[in-house]
Order: sequence, then C-alpha cells, then structure tokens
Amino acid sequence: MSQSSNPGSPAAFVKVFDVLDSGFKSWTFSAFGLIFVAAGVLLFVGPRLIKATSIPFFDLQARWSKNFRYLFLGFAVLWTVVVFASTYEQHLRHRELARSNACRVVEGPVDHFLPMPYAGHANESFSVQGVHFEYSDYVVTDAFNNTSSHGGPIAAGSYARICYDPSGNQILRLEIRDFQGDAKDYSKANPIFERPDPRQAFGRDNPVRKLPWYGSLFVWLGILDFLGISTLYLPYLDTFFRIKRESSAWTISQHLDRQKKVELRQCLLFWDDTNKSIWIRPRGLNLLQVQFVVAKLTTDDFGRSVVNQEIRLSSGAPFVLAALLATAYRMVSGVIPASSNGPSPGWFVGIAAVLFIVSGFVNLRMFASRMERLIRDARPELEQR
Repeated sequence: MSQSSNPGSPAAFVKVFDVLDSGFKSWTFSAFGLIFVAAGVLLFVGPRLIKATSIPFFDLQARWSKNFRYLFLGFAVLWTVVVFASTYEQHLRHRELARSNACRVVEGPVDHFLPMPYAGHANESFSVQGVHFEYSDYVVTDAFNNTSSHGGPIAAGSYARICYDPSGNQILRLEIRDFQGDAKDYSKANPIFERPDPRQAFGRDNPVRKLPWYGSLFVWLGILDFLGISTLYLPYLDTFFRIKRESSAWTISQHLDRQKKVELRQCLLFWDDTNKSIWIRPRGLNLLQVQFVVAKLTTDDFGRSVVNQEIRLSSGAPFVLAALLATAYRMVSGVIPASSNGPSPGWFVGIAAVLFIVSGFVNLRMFASRMERLIRDARPELEQR
C-alpha cells in the first residue's frame, strides 16, 4: 500500500489496490485445469503402470474407455486453454487502462454498503457518487475483489477514490482516504485451495461441532462393512441380500486349497464347506470398481461342481446410507433452521435421499455387471483342468 499525499494532510489517500501491482491474479483458476489435464494423462498411462505392477485391475482397453479418455483429456486441455486466454486477455486490457489512466475515476463517500457473508451466497456491494460496484472473493477476476468479511479494506463510511473499468464497473485502482486498517497486500492473488474457517462460515455454533455421537456413525459403519467384505467374514456374508441369481453347471478343480483364502488373478475366494458354497470378492484395485457386492457360488453336495451363482449386496450398505442422511439432516438443520421461511432441512435431505437412491440403483446394476465379469474371468482358474 502507498499514500498519494502526506500522511498528516487532511486528504491523505492510501492506495490499497492497483491492478498494476497485483499482476495476473486469475492464473490460479486456469492453473486449476492442469489438475484435470494431469488426470487425463494418467488415464492413458495408468493401465500400463497398473499392469506393470501386477496389481489386479479391470482391463481398460475397451472402446468406450478409450473414447472416454480422449474426451476427458481433450476437454481438460480445451477448458484450460480457453480459460487462460480469456482471463489473460482481460488482464492485459485492465493493465493498459490503469497504466494509461484511461479508466474512469470517481471519488466520494461509500454509500449503500452491503457486506458479503463469509461463506458467500451474495456479493459485497456499494456505490460512490451513484456508481455501483459489486465484487466477491469467489469471483475469478484480476480486479479488486477482497470483501470486508475476508479482511477487505472497504467499510461503511469510507471515503474512496476509484479508478474503474466502465464495462462492468470493475475496480482497477482503489484509494481510501485516511485509511487506518492493517497494512496488508490486498493485491495478492488468492491461493488455489483456500481453506475457509468454518467458525466464521457458520458462526461460532458450528454444526459440525454440535453433531451428536452418531454423527460419524456412517464412517464407522462403512469401515466395518469394508473390513467384513475384504476379509470374507462368513457370518457377515450370510446376511447379504441376493440381487441376482442364475443357474450354472461347470466343474471345480480339486486342486484348490479349501483351508485358506485363495488369490486368483482378479479375485479372492474362500470355501464355505458348511453351506456348500464358494464366496468371491474383488481383489486389488477392483475393490474400487466393484463396491458393496460379492458373489456366492453354490456347489453340489460333493463340492465338485457349481450349480448356481448369486450376486449379493452388502447388508450394511443401507445402514451406511441411512446414517449418512441422518448426519446430513443434523448439519443442514444447524445452518437452516426448520422454522425459517425458506425450504426446510427435511426438504434438502429428501432431495439428497432421492438422488442417492436413484444413483444407487444405477450403480448397483453396474457393480453387479462388473462382478459377473469377475466371475467369468475367474472361471478358467476354478474349472477342472
């Protein structure tokens, strides 16, 4: 910050922002696209790396997978280039306006000042001599956008001199008379990953802090469900819901070890001699592609051949979803009281529940299909040789 006149004079203006000093602040937004570009590149080299490390994973060489990888990488590159070009072009224009003093200048007291809430939801705005200005920390721009709730310099009653771009009334240079605030760099670009303070975002009564003991129950239920599936804990597997069943007729190799879990190329299996069946679950990175489901192969009385196969859904999955929705309801209730004039917390959570259920049915069909693919992949290893 700099002063445009002597500090002791009655009209001492302090320059708190200048687009010439801030530089290209918007680079962080376009740089964010590089994350997706890197992810797109990883989609190309990932399958080969996984294959080289021998980690069990589905074959990703299908035509739709290749098309998706090209589309994902192409869109990520296009988005990054377009965003960078548009924001940098705007910066060059603003810099030239400020450098040549071609921007419009207005001076006077700050009127109709409306601060922005810390969490956003509305822009901060004010007017000077009838010229309206509006900005937000969450808007991508190289112009001034530091709101008072995030430590910005403007407040009700301030006397300001502003150099602005007439197309959009974006502030390119901001000077405040007799500014007494903390000396800080208001021209500094915001970090790519800003971490807001939840105490300021929601007030001191943070709904996360006020969650009851069961607020994190969905996390622990999810962990227990994952452990039960990954260890093939038979008493837990017996409670799973059958979602698909079909008859089979093929012989099992008698060389398979029935006393311990057997690792196949893509799966892990375990014999259940008591119920004359074989349990199969995904192995390695397949656990990320096939969630909440396992397969049960029912054998004949002698354990020599498979007579039918079933796809079963985890009995813990509905409880994880119910606990998650209960936690969401408590959190939304802490932010939007049920007595407010707007939509109730139950309305928001109800919409979320419908979305979860619809997407759950879609994902369930997808997981079941992938589990069938794993069974087909494992069959040559299980059949009589």
